[in-house]
Amino acid sequence: MKINKISISVIIEWSIATVLLFICYKYSFLSYGSFSPLKAHELSERTYHYGPSKIIKEIDLGKQKIYLGRYKDWFSADTVRKELIKWYPGDGVGGYPIDSSKQVSYSWSGSSTKNNEMFMKVYGYVSDTKITTILIEGEDKISEPKYQLDESRMFLFNWNKDSNSRNTKYLVGLDKDGKVIYKEELVSI
Repeated sequence: MKINKISISVIIEWSIATVLLFICYKYSFLSYGSFSPLKAHELSERTYHYGPSKIIKEIDLGKQKIYLGRYKDWFSADTVRKELIKWYPGDGVGGYPIDSSKQVSYSWSGSSTKNNEMFMKVYGYVSDTKITTILIEGEDKISEPKYQLDESRMFLFNWNKDSNSRNTKYLVGLDKDGKVIYKEELVSI
């Protein structure tokens, strides 16, 4: 009888320990995120009740990726970040409507990084079919300042900037001959 009581108590203790470990894991930071950046993006959209979007372009920035996507008549630029071994949702998952009465529908976002810098994104959709190239004037740190539009008609610019700098920037659309046919000031960037 003594062996049965010990065996039962050991089984109960291990069962309780297993349930507690499962609960701790499920509600800890280890369970949030994904080992795949694409899965982290999909998780981000699900938690926001958006999408699933069609990914137009994936920008790889090392420890973060941006997914430029389109869902119905909306566009988004979702950022996911790698920390330790997993990828986690970042910002920009919410979509913005494409306003076909405007030449360009766009949005922008900024998030703090280390060293008093901001990671900036300007992204959107070009409705005006005469615009073949889009660019940003007034920002020197953009890795790709000119964007040749493809059949998706979408664009994405990203760069790091000093948190305190406030120089005027413009979103500019050019036709096939390089003539400016759209120019709008990017306010508060």
